Amino acid sequence: MINQSCFANIHAIVPVKVPTGSKRRLSRRLDANQRASLTITMLINVLSALKRSNSISSVTVVCADRQIQPLVEGRGAAFLWESTRRGLNHALGFAMREVPSGSSVLIIHAHLPLLTSNDVDSLVRRAENCSLALVPSKDGTGTNAILMRSPNIIRLAFGIGSFHKHYALAMKKKLALGVVRIHGVGFDVDDEQDLDELEVLRTNSTLE
Repeated sequence: MINQSCFANIHAIVPVKVPTGSKRRLSRRLDANQRASLTITMLINVLSALKRSNSISSVTVVCADRQIQPLVEGRGAAFLWESTRRGLNHALGFAMREVPSGSSVLIIHAHLPLLTSNDVDSLVRRAENCSLALVPSKDGTGTNAILMRSPNIIRLAFGIGSFHKHYALAMKKKLALGVVRIHGVGFDVDDEQDLDELEVLRTNSTLE
């Protein structure tokens, strides 16, 4: 049983770049349509994991592309249209205004192909005594998920070196901070090396 004393009615926010312009660092390997398809596939996996989780009450996807709205709503999540491309931190701030009153917040990236519902529940369980929990990217520099007891408990600082920025912001406010490392949350696909690793993992999984 997950202790809900700290994190109650968790609302997940999933920011998504416009699929047709996403994953440009993979352009040597994948054309624009393939990159868009990869982005959508990973988003579907994240939404499925959140929906199956025992910890998440509701989900919002924030994106400047209305074409993905039917896909998002068809998987039980709300769609929030940015209308203009605000940048990640501004888009998340925009979405934070829609968080139900009294809810905790999970911000989680959309490009997590290995994420499972068990990963989501494990994050909540391992952070139960924290006001804020960070899940670093696999290289330790980025932030792939933030679990906050309440919205806007710290200023969001996604971008280069975001993990250390978020860590410093939490320490400055003297929050009860947890750093949780979970492979399915930490593994994202941003460059060709990530793509190669994903292909190997999927091949090994098929062979087992």
